[in-house]
Amino acid sequence: MTEVSISFPYVLNEQGRPMIWFGSWLVGEDGVEGEWFHSDRGSAEIRVAAPPSATGVRIRRWPNDGFDAEYADVFDLAGAGLIDAGVLDYDRRQRFSLLSEQFSDENPWGRARGIPAPV
Repeated sequence: MTEVSISFPYVLNEQGRPMIWFGSWLVGEDGVEGEWFHSDRGSAEIRVAAPPSATGVRIRRWPNDGFDAEYADVFDLAGAGLIDAGVLDYDRRQRFSLLSEQFSDENPWGRARGIPAPV
């Protein structure tokens, strides 16, 4: 059984409150989200046993209490070592994006809204 270590840093959100952090398992080969293993505000360093079905982790953060979370996926659990949630790339489109197909890396503004991609 693989154990995963994750460090959630103490970061203030846009309201000046400690950031909300959430961790859940990814299972299977299609990026299906499974059970969650961490939910807290502020810093924490955890070590958790991955279930046999886990193929990765999804780390969410809420930089603003009033908006949806940002997230980053990590798939190499065996080689991950300590996952530092503070340095994950939340601005990169993830392999199993939660955005609809109307968004793409070429046009994240959304074709369905009729907004052209910036040049």
